Amino acid sequence: MPHDYIPKPDSSFNTWQQNYVNYAVANALALGLTPVEITTLQGEQLQWITAYNNHIVAQNTARGAQATKDDERDELEAIIRTLTKKIQARTETTNMQRESLGITIPDTTRTPIPPELVLTTPPPMIEIRCTAPKTVTINWYPSSVGGSSDAIPQGLDGVAIYYAVKTDGEPLEFKFLAMDTNTPYIHNVENAETVTLVYKAQWFDKRKRLGPFSAEVRVAVTS
Repeated sequence: MPHDYIPKPDSSFNTWQQNYVNYAVANALALGLTPVEITTLQGEQLQWITAYNNHIVAQNTARGAQATKDDERDELEAIIRTLTKKIQARTETTNMQRESLGITIPDTTRTPIPPELVLTTPPPMIEIRCTAPKTVTINWYPSSVGGSSDAIPQGLDGVAIYYAVKTDGEPLEFKFLAMDTNTPYIHNVENAETVTLVYKAQWFDKRKRLGPFSAEVRVAVTS
C-alpha cells in the first residue's frame, strides 16, 4: 500500500524526514523503538542526505551546463548564418558545395503555369480617357478589384491591348496595339480630326498565352 502520509516531491520529503527522524530519536523509548532500530534509521537518513545533496549539486551543475551550452550554440549559429549568407550570395558557389555544407539549395525549377489559368481568370477591366489631343490613357486592372489598380493576377504577366476606329455603318476592325505590363498605357493617336476609338484587352501569361477579351470601351479622341 502506498504511504500517502509521505510527501512525493524530494524537497518536501527531505524536510518531512528530518522532522520524523528528529522526533523518533528524541522519543524512541516512548514510541517503543529499540536502539538498533534508531541506529538503522539514522544510518539510512545519512545515506539519503548524502544522495540528495549530491543530486542537488548535479542538478545545479546541469542547469549551468545547459545554459552555457545554449549560449554557445547561439553564438555558433550566428556565425554560421553570417558565413552562409556570404556563401549563398557568391555566384561561384555550386549546389555540390551547398549540399556538402548541408545548407539550402535554391530551387531553380520554375513551377509551370497551367495553360487554363489565363483562360479561367476573369478578363481585365479597362478605363479609357482622352487626356490630351491625340492622346489616350488606358488604365487596366483585375475585374475583381473594383477600382483602379496596377495589380496583376498571380501567374499572369500583363494585358494585350487592341483598338478599332468606329465608323458609322462599318464593322469594327480591331488592330493589335501593345502588350503592357504596367498600367497605364499611353496611346498616341495620329488623327487629323476627332475620332471615336474602341478598345478591348485580354490577359496574357508569362508564355504569352492569351485569355478572353474584356468588354469594349469607346472614347472620342480630339485632334
